[in-house]
Amino acid sequence: MEAAFWHQKWEENRIGFHQVEFNRWLQTGWSARQGDEPVLVPLCGKSGDMLWLNQKGHPVDGFELSELAISQFFSENQLSEAVSEVGPYQCHQHETLRIYQGDFFAAPTLGRRYRLAYDRAALIALPTAMRRQYAELMSRLIETGGQILLVTLEYQPEQQLQPPFSVGEMEVRTLFERDFSVEVLGRATEQDHPRVQSGQLSYFDEVAYRLTRRA
Repeated sequence: MEAAFWHQKWEENRIGFHQVEFNRWLQTGWSARQGDEPVLVPLCGKSGDMLWLNQKGHPVDGFELSELAISQFFSENQLSEAVSEVGPYQCHQHETLRIYQGDFFAAPTLGRRYRLAYDRAALIALPTAMRRQYAELMSRLIETGGQILLVTLEYQPEQQLQPPFSVGEMEVRTLFERDFSVEVLGRATEQDHPRVQSGQLSYFDEVAYRLTRRA
């Protein structure tokens, strides 16, 4: 999507994709070793999941386009921040938690690779044409043996034409299996989702995957 689309979403507070609670799959499916292994969180918004990861001892590198989302993250969680220029980004940092403001697709310019990544809202935010580019970027950023905890949504795609988009298992495998092994961790059907209750969507599933980078 164009940058202006996301800036407008945040400015108008149309952020239904934002979750207040920690994600269920993060709490049950995060198999990474405890300690100081950094975690990449692309298109992080103001997700509280970054706090969960940081509290487990992981330094966090989030990437977010919207300055407003980043400002809200730090203010709502009562965290101080130091701001500096790092490559093409404005880096907002509190201790071992950093959010880089700018285009995630410029991340390779920082020269970093990761063994751990968490994606709850990045892949499903991108239109079909950009998902291959995103998968290729993640392949560049994740080290051999590294893992991504990926959370997607599934619904009848013709019933909703704006993000978060439906991304099914076949597409996940098409995008990632060249460079990653793909394990389905589980599926949760949201029968009480407001759009299902209203009849706008016939079903709404949240699906979790563990992607492991091949050599």
